[in-house]
Amino acid sequence: MLSAAAMGALAIPLPILPDRIVTRLRGALAHDTATRHGISLTTDARLILANVDSEQNAARALGRKAAEAIGLAILKRGLGPLGALTNLARALEVFAFGHLFDRYVAQVRRSGAVRIHAEEARKIRETIDRAFLHAFSPMLRPTPITLPDSIEDLRDEFTRWIDTAILTGASLPSYVERRLEAAFDEVVSQNG
Repeated sequence: MLSAAAMGALAIPLPILPDRIVTRLRGALAHDTATRHGISLTTDARLILANVDSEQNAARALGRKAAEAIGLAILKRGLGPLGALTNLARALEVFAFGHLFDRYVAQVRRSGAVRIHAEEARKIRETIDRAFLHAFSPMLRPTPITLPDSIEDLRDEFTRWIDTAILTGASLPSYVERRLEAAFDEVVSQNG
């Protein structure tokens, strides 16, 4: 739901408001995830995790803003579906943040401290940002899904195509999750 809200935030035609909304969404997501694991966030840690623009990667933030501006320009020229790509990217980024932050707290975090401070938040943020970018690498090989042995297929050709389209769409979220997790695991293993 928060990813959908992030997608809708770009539909608001004011240039500053979408970033503030997405920052609030990320902050709520960070708080909720930490709370579910019995951890609290300092105010500084929440700001670092929630901020749309990473402290470490100003170039990426500038590139994202440029892509959004180009997307809005394309949208105004009548090529609407291309303009929606910036909304989709924003929603994917919020989803990835929430999913990978949960993965970090559940599987990677070694500290027994009940509070995440700014320094740890910076490391988490850097790891998540690197993993998000790495998820798009063609070199990344997530664990494949093993399918059961096929049985006799009695469907006609048209039904096979329709079923394939439906099942591909349904498996897309799982595919995205597996890529994000594989990228995150690689980034974590590189950091030691």
